[in-house]
Amino acid sequence: MKPVLRNSLYALVAAAALSLSVVNSAAAHCDSMDGPVITEAMTALDRGDVTPLLKWVPAADEGQVKAVFDKAVRVRKLGGEAREFADHELFATLVKVHRAAEGAPFTGIKPAGGIDPAVMAADAALVEGDIDALVARITRKFEDSVRERFAAAVKARAQAGNSVAAGREFVQDYVQYIHYVEGVHTAVAAAGGHGHGGEQVAAQAHAH
Repeated sequence: MKPVLRNSLYALVAAAALSLSVVNSAAAHCDSMDGPVITEAMTALDRGDVTPLLKWVPAADEGQVKAVFDKAVRVRKLGGEAREFADHELFATLVKVHRAAEGAPFTGIKPAGGIDPAVMAADAALVEGDIDALVARITRKFEDSVRERFAAAVKARAQAGNSVAAGREFVQDYVQYIHYVEGVHTAVAAAGGHGHGGEQVAAQAHAH
């Protein structure tokens, strides 16, 4: 395969692999303490300005978020547990409304440190305005993973006819190889994301 065509293919598949990663880690992103939504909410509270938070929710829900924000600003002045409670109420309301708009359930605020590294890298790339390092990283991961699965399937296939046990080992490696390729292809063919068909993409990626 020509280098240019190969690189283009890898870049496309890398984007798909990232898409699958985002689908699988969405619940640990916008509702995480170190995710973009709550991080911005912390800054907004310190500044006493709700405006930056409104972009995370539909216009119809602005009133609800503003009301909780104003109350939080007043209550957190009491300090201590009152401040923590007020902050948490705002975080929970903001995330719940945001996820509802995306068609995703709210399952509580998650602690920091649970965001998928690929998603963190995607956010960093957006901030820096440069996608090259992220694409290269995901591309390497995809190439290593698909080659590993391919090699295992090829090796097992050569021994598959020796016994029933060897045949079953081949089938196991074959299924893993095919599922991986199928999952990446599904992500290429359909845009994924929480609330936009992401759950369906993820389910298809694990179906055979």
